[in-house]
Amino acid sequence: MKTLVHIGYHKTGSTFLQRRIFKHHPHIQLVNRKELKKVFLRVGSLAFDAARAGEWIAAQRPKAGNGRKVLVISDEELSGNIHTGGNGGYLPKEVADRLRAVLPDAQIAIFIRNQYDIIESVYRQYVKKGGTLRIKKYLFDRGGLNHRFPLFSFDHFDYRPLIAYYISLFGRERVHVFLNEEMKKDIDAFLADFFARTAIPPAGQASEQERKWANVRMSFASIFLARLTNRFYGSDPINRRVIVHIPGFYRFWRHLYRGIDRLSLVRKVDRKRSFLSAPLRDHITKRYGSSNRQLADLIDVDLSGHGYP
Repeated sequence: MKTLVHIGYHKTGSTFLQRRIFKHHPHIQLVNRKELKKVFLRVGSLAFDAARAGEWIAAQRPKAGNGRKVLVISDEELSGNIHTGGNGGYLPKEVADRLRAVLPDAQIAIFIRNQYDIIESVYRQYVKKGGTLRIKKYLFDRGGLNHRFPLFSFDHFDYRPLIAYYISLFGRERVHVFLNEEMKKDIDAFLADFFARTAIPPAGQASEQERKWANVRMSFASIFLARLTNRFYGSDPINRRVIVHIPGFYRFWRHLYRGIDRLSLVRKVDRKRSFLSAPLRDHITKRYGSSNRQLADLIDVDLSGHGYP
């Protein structure tokens, strides 16, 4: 049974792929993400059973027409959580080893995005999920230790080590790296390349519905307000500075923020603004420049031409 595993990263178009492309493609059987997480993510390293995971994979075959469709496993958490540095840096390699043990012949799809944009996007999502910190405090908070309370880590967005590790496990011909920038530039050209490289029969050009991005990012205005109102929302563990949790408070304000974020004037103004100051951009450039050049050689792609440090 042909199997494709899409591991993320977060904020590279995963929701778009899952909801707009994989879910509706006639030659793809997308596995249930809740079941996937139970099998591959919500099991400790000493409790993980590759044989049991293999049985679960085998049970998906009838759903995939016993080989007539490509079984697609897609979840960005397979590359690790973005707000905890990939769970302290421990999870990404552990998941790669699990996938190799259960699906040694699978193809791997890894999506990346230039670190300037992805880090800003991660911060916006942090506030969207209930965070209250300013971006500098969020990125450089040293209040936790990786083995006790992992926080955001720049290491998580150094793509080269994880991509190189997957190549060592599955082989260069089975590991496909895609750029979020190419997806946004030309969705039809991107999909043609994606299906060609993963050997999935194409399904024609993307419809107007498929071209719509699944998520709308939070604007500057919404984030400013949310950092205040989030202090009254404490259900998500990402928020460590809640004053008091008021049931329903977060849902009410999120509904308001969505309305603000969809205003054309707000979106137009927001496109011209960035949370990344000049010193932050300089830090990102120095942190990833050398590794990105090595990655470009490894995957034979001109990353600098797509805005990467």
